[in-house]
Parts: sequence; structure tokens; C-alpha cells
Amino acid sequence: MAGALQIARVDRRIGARGQLNRTWLAASRSSRQLDEAEWLRLEQQRWGVENRTHHTLDATYREDQSRVRHSNATAVLGIFRRLSNAFKHVWAIGRPRREATSADWIERNVSNRHLIVDLITRRVTR
Repeated sequence: MAGALQIARVDRRIGARGQLNRTWLAASRSSRQLDEAEWLRLEQQRWGVENRTHHTLDATYREDQSRVRHSNATAVLGIFRRLSNAFKHVWAIGRPRREATSADWIERNVSNRHLIVDLITRRVTR
């Protein structure tokens, strides 16, 4: 941990009786640059990315179980998975959360490619 100016411990428990998970973090910023509130904000932001992107790629697209080994094919499939995930987030805008899951997105669009073309070419408004 050469260069670390701070070390922090994050304890988290999922559910009332869940097992306590302890994570150690290190930072090269001083306490003036990175206070406790900022540590927490950054850790929550990291988990937001994990939950929105990586979990979807692992659970829905089964990226970790992919048997593709050619580096170009792996890169291309990764790009398409991430594009699909980005389009899913646009598609989910305004839908009830339980009806806008990644599984719903895939089921609806797997055999309706014209819907994908419509989504890609449509103007996005929020």
C-alpha cells in the first residue's frame, strides 16, 4: 500500500440478519481532500455502477460464463452487451420498475429487431 495516505473500513450488512461484510479501502488523498462523507459517497457510487452495469452483464448476459475466447470476438460481444444494456436503460424510462427489468427487455426484443431499430433511431427526451 505504498503511497496510501488514508485507510478506511466499510462495514455493511445486507438485511437485518445478514452476514457482516467488512471491506478495507486505501486512498492516496489526504483527509482534507477526502473526508468521511466523500469516502461514503464514492463507495456508494461504486456500488451503483456495480449494480446497474456489472450485475446486469454477469446475471442477465452471463458475461462471466461466456465461452468465447478469441480476443476480437470477446471485445465485439462486450460492446454489443453494453449497447444493449444502455438501450435497456433508455427503454425503461417511465416504466414501472418491476416491468422494466433486463429480462423483460431481452424477452421483448429478442425476436422483434424492428423495435431495436426504432429505439436507436428515436429521439430521446427525459
